[in-house]
Amino acid sequence: MLIMNPIIKRFFIVYILLFMGVSPVISQIRIGIRAGVYSTRIKADDFRSGGKLIRFDGESKMGYHLGVVTQWEYHHVFLQPELLFCSIRNDIYIDGSGDEELTELELNKIDLPVMLGYKWGTFKIEAGPVASILINDKSELNDLTGYDLLLKRATIGYQAGFGFDVSQLSLDFKYEGSLSGLGDGIEVGNEVYEFDARASQLIFSIGLFF
Repeated sequence: MLIMNPIIKRFFIVYILLFMGVSPVISQIRIGIRAGVYSTRIKADDFRSGGKLIRFDGESKMGYHLGVVTQWEYHHVFLQPELLFCSIRNDIYIDGSGDEELTELELNKIDLPVMLGYKWGTFKIEAGPVASILINDKSELNDLTGYDLLLKRATIGYQAGFGFDVSQLSLDFKYEGSLSGLGDGIEVGNEVYEFDARASQLIFSIGLFF
């Protein structure tokens, strides 16, 4: 089960310890739901295999996320853990002998951002780490004979941005960068071609606190 993943377990332990440590001085605790869209760009070095050029297109593609959010606030400072289901995609091109073939890569994952921020009235700034756990990937590349995309099950990144909290409504505009690559490479036959593919994202979210 996904809940037994060691990285997720560590994050939940961190959440609990943070809650136990700051709850005596917290002036407000809010729980809500969140949804929004991503503009995701995946970039990696091109490489050749068997006379074919394989490359990520490097263009931004739209995706979505939804989940739950908790905000712990003390005066103007807040801590905001989130648990989100995310779906992102990108295109991979295979070009050989003038015939270019397009394959789509779709990643479904769980994101666990922990944002630390400061508020001035309704305006806020925020930043923090995010752990991503891959649930599954749908890649047409894997349907091609002899090709296997080697993706990591867990990656680490960071988010930073700004937003507005107006009563129970929350708006967030964030940038996400990667601290680790998406995978180890592509296996072609018995040979692995390494690459350093990293995702960057522009994120827009709308949340509602209860």
